[in-house]
Amino acid sequence: MSKLRVLVTGATGFVGSHLAEALVAAGYEVSCLVRPTSDLKWLRGLEIKLLPGSVTDEPSLAAAVREQDCIFHVAGLTKARRVAEFFEVNAKGTHNVLSACKQQNPTVRRVVYVSSQAAAGPSPDGTPLTENSPCRPVSLYGKSKYEGERAVAQYAADLPATIVRPSAVYGPRDRDIFFVFQLANRGILPVIGSRDMRVNLIHVKDLVRAIMLAAESDKAVGQTYFATDPAPYRWTETGTLVAAALGKKCLRIRIPIFAISLVAAAARVVSVFQYSPPLLSPDKVRELKQRYWVCSTVKISSTLGFAPQYSLAEGLSETARWYRDNHWLK
Repeated sequence: MSKLRVLVTGATGFVGSHLAEALVAAGYEVSCLVRPTSDLKWLRGLEIKLLPGSVTDEPSLAAAVREQDCIFHVAGLTKARRVAEFFEVNAKGTHNVLSACKQQNPTVRRVVYVSSQAAAGPSPDGTPLTENSPCRPVSLYGKSKYEGERAVAQYAADLPATIVRPSAVYGPRDRDIFFVFQLANRGILPVIGSRDMRVNLIHVKDLVRAIMLAAESDKAVGQTYFATDPAPYRWTETGTLVAAALGKKCLRIRIPIFAISLVAAAARVVSVFQYSPPLLSPDKVRELKQRYWVCSTVKISSTLGFAPQYSLAEGLSETARWYRDNHWLK
């Protein structure tokens, strides 16, 4: 029996590289759409086919999706220097992927769009959101990912698609939560905003399992799923676990949101003279202001049998080891 052929967009990124690695290990024939400027370090040594192109380059997409059995659309921007970039990549890029599949590969078995909890927005009262809750994204990033979801809905009659919405993702290779480890390694734990802020998190390897389950199950066609560890954590608890993973005693420093807003505004000015967008931006502050980033896992667990294999303590410990083993931390 021949191997199933799959295409991964965003395979050079944090989530995409872990997904490509897991697909190869599972025996799939994996192709990865990569931009000429992409850093391929996480893909080296993998038995994959590299296809030049991007989700904003429609001719390259047309060639890439042909004869693929499954498309994993992971590519997206979490940070951008210009507002338009979010929508060019996250919204229009998703439309481009779906359009290419409809025109070049209408019999594709599955298209999996990796969206974000940010597309749904925060919970207004701390009750975990379900997939039936109305979407109220608060950031430009979230709005652009929601527009990507709307594109999937527009093609629902033509393509067997599934949406996976991860909560905040952490694990080896991640650079977004890395700054928390950097500060904790220096003995500092920032407490941003309200002490009662709660958030769902998911280890990247658990997320990859959820994505693959969504691709492999016929029940998932036309469905949307939150993917996360079901236990919500206060940021203070998360910080404590980060410190424990590093074996550090840390001083907690309360940072009010208005101070974060000032830092973000300054970072935005500085970013004009830099190539990369800042880690902290006014858009990110809009997300940090929210008290409850919590969502339900009832649907994905009951229909796909998904359950996370990593506890937060285990996942953070593995992440800390990886950061040290790869010399990100001393």
